[in-house]
Amino acid sequence: HHLNEFYVSVPEGASGKFLDIGGAGSTASGMLQVSSKFKHFSGPFDYWILDSDQAAGKLDNAIVCDMANCPAANNCEFDVTFSHTVLEHSPYPWRVFDEIARITKRGGLTLHLVPFSYQYHATPDDNFRFSHKALQTLMEDRNFKVLDVGYDICYKQESKANEIDEHFDEIWLTYIVAQKV
Repeated sequence: HHLNEFYVSVPEGASGKFLDIGGAGSTASGMLQVSSKFKHFSGPFDYWILDSDQAAGKLDNAIVCDMANCPAANNCEFDVTFSHTVLEHSPYPWRVFDEIARITKRGGLTLHLVPFSYQYHATPDDNFRFSHKALQTLMEDRNFKVLDVGYDICYKQESKANEIDEHFDEIWLTYIVAQKV
């Protein structure tokens, strides 16, 4: 609901940018490349992807760089920054949060969903897990006001309950929504 409330406050006809960090999929890890997985979250703003996968360079709406060091993204360029189970893949997540703070406009929103209790998934690496307190500290230390933080608990689909695979029967994802002050 924070994103919807934010979009209501945007003046009609205003332009802006929504950045989906890691939004192209890791073709190097065998995933299919996508160009608009979370586009429906971008509301009235232009949808952009930041991804380290060189294959993303073929997309018109992509910035190709390391999410922990992305000089290709301008300071305060994005109204909304977003990631979905991506930040754990960086060996330096604190640097990723520095970049998020640098490229998010003052007053802009940042939303992230990261693993807390989740299977190992190296695409290409899997380095960290985050508690709600870790996300809160990472945001507050970078001049963001935390609007919401907590856990999303997901269960294996009933149709797959008896299958043995690498997925946990129950996973915990930590989420945070914050606004740059």
